[in-house]
Amino acid sequence: MPATLSPSAPVGRDEVASRLADGSAEIVDVLPRESFAEGHIPGALSLPLAEIPARAREVLPDPSRDIIVYCGKFT
Repeated sequence: MPATLSPSAPVGRDEVASRLADGSAEIVDVLPRESFAEGHIPGALSLPLAEIPARAREVLPDPSRDIIVYCGKFT
């Protein structure tokens, strides 16, 4: 079954931390690898935007899991 996109409202820092801690969502950084190397949310996966078509199934093999995507610097 193909994954579906269900956009929702932005989530805050506390929800991201909670979802990461309890394992209920994957956190994905879509910035270029260089930016990911400079800093990212601990536990986040790197999947640069340009690589999503080719690598999404490899990096995110379980389409039933929620995915939180971010594209900004995390400080």
